[in-house]
Amino acid sequence: MTDFITFLLLASFVGTILWMIQNMLTPVTRKYFSQSWHYYTGLVPVFFLLGGSEIISRLLSFMAPAHREANPIPGSGAIAETYAQVSTVEQTAAHVRLWITQLFDNLIRISSSKEFTLIATVIWVVGALAFTVVNIQRYHAFKHSILRGSRANNDVQCPVQVIVSPHAPTPFIIGLWNPIVVLPDVPIEENKLAMILSHELVHLKRGDLFVKLIVFATNAIHWFNPASYAMNKQVSMYCELSCDEQVVRHMDAAGRRTYGETLLSMLEYGVMRRNVICTSSLCNPKKHMKRRLTHLMNEKKMKKPVFLLSLVVAIALVGGGGAAAYAAGSASKIPTDKQVVAGANVTVQNPDGTTQSFDKDGNLVPGKSKDSRAPKKLTTGEIVDRVTKHIEKGITVPQGYIEELPQKNLDALNERYHLKLQKTNKN
Repeated sequence: MTDFITFLLLASFVGTILWMIQNMLTPVTRKYFSQSWHYYTGLVPVFFLLGGSEIISRLLSFMAPAHREANPIPGSGAIAETYAQVSTVEQTAAHVRLWITQLFDNLIRISSSKEFTLIATVIWVVGALAFTVVNIQRYHAFKHSILRGSRANNDVQCPVQVIVSPHAPTPFIIGLWNPIVVLPDVPIEENKLAMILSHELVHLKRGDLFVKLIVFATNAIHWFNPASYAMNKQVSMYCELSCDEQVVRHMDAAGRRTYGETLLSMLEYGVMRRNVICTSSLCNPKKHMKRRLTHLMNEKKMKKPVFLLSLVVAIALVGGGGAAAYAAGSASKIPTDKQVVAGANVTVQNPDGTTQSFDKDGNLVPGKSKDSRAPKKLTTGEIVDRVTKHIEKGITVPQGYIEELPQKNLDALNERYHLKLQKTNKN
C-alpha cells in the first residue's frame, strides 16, 4: 500500500507540474500553434497522471546504463572523474531533484507508518468511488431525460442514428458503443444542419468520447487534486476548438461566418453548463463561445517551420515531464535512516582499529563503532559485483570496497573500465 500511495502522489505531482508549465506557455503557443496541437498536447499531463511517470522513469533508468556502456569512463587517476560521463538526462534530473528530495524524503518517513498508509488508502478509495458513482448517475439521468419524448430523424443521411429531443439544449453526440447524434426540437436550416452533423461526426471519427472517458478516469483517480478538475474542463474546451478547426478548414470566410451563426443560434436554445461524461456538445458555455467564434475567423495554417517547432515543443513537454518523473522517482527512493542501518552488509576495519560499515549501495552506515558486532563480510566475488555496478551506474566506489579487494581483482577492474582505483594502504 505504501508503494501505491507514493506512486499516486508522485504521478499527481509530475502531472500537475507539467500542466502548469503548459499553461504558462499558452499565451505564446496560442498565437502560433493550432487548436488541435493544444488538444492533443493537453493529453500529455493526463498520460503522466495515469502512470506515465513510472513508465518514463523506468525507461530513462534503463537507458542510462546503456549510455554509459556505449561511452566508457576514461581514466584520470581520480574516481571523481567518473561523473563526467553522467547522461544529460541525469544532469537535468539532478537540478529538479535538489528541491524535491526533501519533499519525498518526508513523504517516505510519514508513509512508513502503517496507520497513515491505511487511512490514506481508505480515503482515496472512498473519494474515487464517490466521484465515479456521482458522475455515472448524472450521465444516466441526463441520458434518460434526453431520450424521454425523443423521436428518430430518418430524413437525415448520417452514418449514425440521429434523434430529435425536446429536452436537448444543443446538438451533441452521446454514447460510446452505440453513439447517437441528438438534435434540439427546433427548426434548423439545411446548410446549418449539415455543419452541425459534420461537427459531431468529427468527434466520432477522432474518438473524442473515448478520450473524454480517459480524462474522466484520470479525474476520478486524482479526485484529491484540484488541477485534475481544471484539466478535465480544459481538454473539453480544446476538443471543441480543434473540432471547429477541422470543420471549417476548407471553408471560405462566408462559410465560416455561417458556421459561427449556427453556433450562436444553437446557443440561444440553451447551454450545457455541466461536463457530462460520454457526451460531446456543439455549444460550450458563453464564456468559451467568444473564443470559439474568434478562432473561426482566424484559422492558423501551420507552415512547415511552425509545424516542426510545434513538434519540438511537444517532444520537449514529454521530455520535461520525463525528467521530472525520473528526478522525483529517484528522490522518492531515498532510504531512511532505519533502512540504511538495516542494509549494512559489509564492514571494513581501519588501521586504527575502528570499523566502517556500508550498505548494499555502498553508502556509509552511521553509528557503527569498533565494539559493534560486524555483519557478515562479502566474498571477493560479491564485492567485485558491487564495485562493477557502482562503476556502471556512475556512482563513486566506496573506498571500503577497494580496500577489501585483492590487488589482482582491482587491477582487472582498472583495466576493464580504464580507471585508476587505488588502495590507500598497500601491504
